Amino acid sequence: MESRSDLAQSFETNNFVQFAMNALRLRRQKPLHHLETSLSEPEEEIELPEISLEEVANHDSASDCWIVIYDRIYDVTKFLKLHPGGDYLLLENAGRDATIAFRGSGHSQEAVDSLKKWMIGQLPEKERIFRCDKPIFKIDLPQ
Repeated sequence: MESRSDLAQSFETNNFVQFAMNALRLRRQKPLHHLETSLSEPEEEIELPEISLEEVANHDSASDCWIVIYDRIYDVTKFLKLHPGGDYLLLENAGRDATIAFRGSGHSQEAVDSLKKWMIGQLPEKERIFRCDKPIFKIDLPQ
């Protein structure tokens, strides 16, 4: 069975096909803690604008920093200097998906709840990995 470290390694090495396959394997497992369930639940109250990964990639600097966590987009530019772990941790993931880094660092429920303040949109359904009703493609996984 694939582990979260396998998923992180495939993302860091830009092996996105392997990343997607590892993400799908992890998604079939039960959530490890409150983070996945809190962040992957549908937003019923507001309709979030859809923003593509290509657009998110244009916001990758200290003066304009967006990240993706569980298929939702956050503008964390004003939060950089407030981040308890330091701004460099957010800047490492600027303009790309930070789900693995966020989940792997053991954030509290308070941190999860505070994300809503910075949320500006969501990925289009075809680009989502964590919040989709049906699989993007079918993979027969060995049991």
